[in-house]
Amino acid sequence: MLKGRKFVTLLIAFVAAGLLWLYVVSTVAPEATSRVGYIPVSIDGTIVLEERGLMVTGQATKTITLELKTSRVNLSKLNASSIRISADASKIREPGTYDLSYSIQFPDTVNSNDVDIIRKSSNRVTVTVTRKETKSVPVTVNWSGTVMDGYSAETGSSVIRPEEILLEGPEEELSRVTEARINFDYSNLNQTVFEQVVPVTFLDSSGKEVILSELTTASANEASLTLQILRTKEVELKVQLLPGGGVQEEDATVTINPPSIFVKGSTETVEAMESTLLIGSPIDLAEVLDEKDYSFNLVLPAGVINETGETSVDVNVKLHGISTAELQVRDIRVVNLREAFSYMPITQVVNITIRGNEDEIAALLNTPDNGLYIELDLSSVTETGRVDTKNNGIPYRIVIEDHPNIYAQLEDQITGTISSANASGQNG
Repeated sequence: MLKGRKFVTLLIAFVAAGLLWLYVVSTVAPEATSRVGYIPVSIDGTIVLEERGLMVTGQATKTITLELKTSRVNLSKLNASSIRISADASKIREPGTYDLSYSIQFPDTVNSNDVDIIRKSSNRVTVTVTRKETKSVPVTVNWSGTVMDGYSAETGSSVIRPEEILLEGPEEELSRVTEARINFDYSNLNQTVFEQVVPVTFLDSSGKEVILSELTTASANEASLTLQILRTKEVELKVQLLPGGGVQEEDATVTINPPSIFVKGSTETVEAMESTLLIGSPIDLAEVLDEKDYSFNLVLPAGVINETGETSVDVNVKLHGISTAELQVRDIRVVNLREAFSYMPITQVVNITIRGNEDEIAALLNTPDNGLYIELDLSSVTETGRVDTKNNGIPYRIVIEDHPNIYAQLEDQITGTISSANASGQNG
């Protein structure tokens, strides 16, 4: 019982002491002094500056320390977060360094008239104002590496998005930036890269990196890159030779300039191409007497690009081991003449030119009577009169029985007379 009374007595004494302290603080000794430090300084009027093409780029005075005298209750409400210090820059119209006055705003729960400012760490706020600029810089690519063998990186037709980056910030800082560069290494690639995102580095005119301050904003800090990788292949160029005029393919030497080209295209298209490409129209060897030059346009399959660059190809065809000779032929024969007619030759001897492999020509010339004759086809004759191989178009052929590869050409016309069968004449 005694202990309970003692506890109550102590509790009453404690409460009384608290009330007494509160009375002293609020009534007997209501004021105290305290320092509030590191109060941030805000700069007002920046929107007005931007409208004038200006911006704050430096603030020498970023915080203020105040020594304040007020009631202890008020002091408990004052700190670096509840006090707002601001300087107004809206009256600045030109770049430069300015010392601005500032205002102090206490929280709504504290009457500013009840607070005495005994001391300030600084009476002015120093700011630097410069011109605000916008600048567009091109996005470039620094290529490096080597694609896989048999492939080509089409850097010249790469697609970069965006092509330019817009910078906004201090004039002095933006004047140093000349390009925005992305670095891309295409080592060992064998397929197209689509819209790969790559970070951007800003550079000055000497190629040195420019680190942008927080005062400068960029419309993008990365770019997407599309790079086409094409299949490449070396293709040998060929021409088609048509035997003729006593000349076979093995009798001709063909020189093609260029002999081959490098092409590129999609993997499917290029790999489907043969290792040789036939160019131009077929060359008739009958047209080549000894040597002849041709020029053909180079035509490639759709979707295939000629890396070598030529648009036409020069072809030289030169014959070797070919001989020509002139002969006189007396053996002129008539075939397919109707029984109602007879043929009387007027031309008895004609000249022909032969051409072919020199060994075969030599063998022919060593054959008695040369082993050849001319055969006139008179199947088209329907009336009497004079006929010839030129004006009447009488078909003929030169027959070389033992040497069918030798080419023979008639140099003269063959003329004869068609008469009725009961007249004297020569029938076939």
